[in-house]
Amino acid sequence: MRRSVQIFFLAIFTLLFFLNAYGEKSNVPVDLFLRIDPLIAITNSLASRQFHYNLLLSLVVVVSAILAGRFFCGYICPLGTLFDLAGGKDKGKRYALRNGKYYILIFVVVGALLSLNLTHLFDPIAFLTRVYTFFLYPSTIFFANISLDIVRPLAEYCNLLYLSHKYYNQPVFSLNIITILLLVALFFLNVLSHRFWCRNLCPLGGLLALLSRFGMVKRQVDKNCNSCMKCHEKCPMGAIQDQPQKTVEEECIECNTCSRICPESAVSFKVPTPHFPRARPQINLTKRWFFFSAGAGALAVLSHRIDPVSKIASRRLIRPPGSLPENLFLKLCIRCGQCMKVCPTNTLQPCFFESGIEGIWSPRLFPRLAGCDQTCCLCGSVCPTDAIRPLSLEEKKHAKIGTAFIDRDRCLVWEQDRLCFICDEQCPYNAIVYRWKDGFRRPFVIDNKCNGCGFCEQACPLQGESAIMVTAQNEIRLESGSYVRKAEELKLKLKEDPGDDRFFLNNKKTGKEAINTKIPEGFILK
Repeated sequence: MRRSVQIFFLAIFTLLFFLNAYGEKSNVPVDLFLRIDPLIAITNSLASRQFHYNLLLSLVVVVSAILAGRFFCGYICPLGTLFDLAGGKDKGKRYALRNGKYYILIFVVVGALLSLNLTHLFDPIAFLTRVYTFFLYPSTIFFANISLDIVRPLAEYCNLLYLSHKYYNQPVFSLNIITILLLVALFFLNVLSHRFWCRNLCPLGGLLALLSRFGMVKRQVDKNCNSCMKCHEKCPMGAIQDQPQKTVEEECIECNTCSRICPESAVSFKVPTPHFPRARPQINLTKRWFFFSAGAGALAVLSHRIDPVSKIASRRLIRPPGSLPENLFLKLCIRCGQCMKVCPTNTLQPCFFESGIEGIWSPRLFPRLAGCDQTCCLCGSVCPTDAIRPLSLEEKKHAKIGTAFIDRDRCLVWEQDRLCFICDEQCPYNAIVYRWKDGFRRPFVIDNKCNGCGFCEQACPLQGESAIMVTAQNEIRLESGSYVRKAEELKLKLKEDPGDDRFFLNNKKTGKEAINTKIPEGFILK
């Protein structure tokens, strides 16, 4: 029964993930599991100093922990289900490390109290969502395209045009190797000791364990117990001690394994009665390690605040349109990867150290890979913490994310006096114009017409780094209010304008059409 429930919730988690993976909006809360995570709700509220109503669903998990203990860990958590399906050795006697999850919880909470959100490093739901985004989703697309290639000849023969021409854009993500190595490490620990992560390291499990102290349903053993120790050996959490009548209630996930294998049917789960009094709490945190964990959290905040990279952010660090101001953005972003997964152009990529250690795995635009589609506003619609505001298309077009800059030392027109119009052709706002300079027409960027979409950078024909690059200069990031009004205040003209596309302009001196004489090698003028 329990395994069926686990597989059901794992399937729901996977289904919600893939539900809008193809760039289509959905009214279904695809980030449901992130919204019901109480660790995310607590740390985000503490770090940002404001309560986020979209995380109110986390109260459901809090209530379930009070009523039935760590029910979420035993039946709903998708990462715990994967550990159970993978199997592992049952090491019921290993209790030495189980307080580790409480110390990690203290570390994370103290960091949040001091305005540094480290949830993304330890939260199991955010981590698994990130694994799905960086590995499972691209792998699924890869094998789907291989399958289409196999059936394509048959589809062409049967005149099934849609199937014969179908192809899914292959997403790619940086930092995917690091993410997979972390997952492999967790499963390796799981092989050594079943549910090692859940027992010893998971701060969400630690939070639910603290709440389970008030739980109404408890494991109880009656007088029929013959002390065969089968329950002790098979408990996946090591919650049953050397005396099978005693239970470490904070570790019990109500999995019913003990009651199912008990030869005497002596184990049950119910509300304690006077005949079965509540056990005493088994959480024994030492003062030394408590203060060490709290001090480590404070030290982490200090190290981030004096990190020079965090003070001097890279000019190429471009956040998704609608992102909150950087300081608040980093406090709310849980690095789940949802925005990167739904991005139809795959331009959103995870950061490494572009904004310091604090910004690792947070989303950034990589315009050289692809531009930001001006008809898409999906990233804000799937953000579970509103680190990226949900915007209408009109608001999104005015949410200036940066300004294009021409590197004249690399540009074919500026450096080699060659003929190239590609960046101008690709700009949807006609923010690139050609003016006469030194006897040749040179491209210039009109700052107040550029919203930083990056299509010019993607299309630049140079190998390697583009000659025209989008930087974060003059970006607009609002915590609240209208981007349209802000753009009007700044006198920006962020409206789509195809322009006249006349590349042969009249020479003001001669009145005749003039053109750069040199043509780049391999360039074809149609």
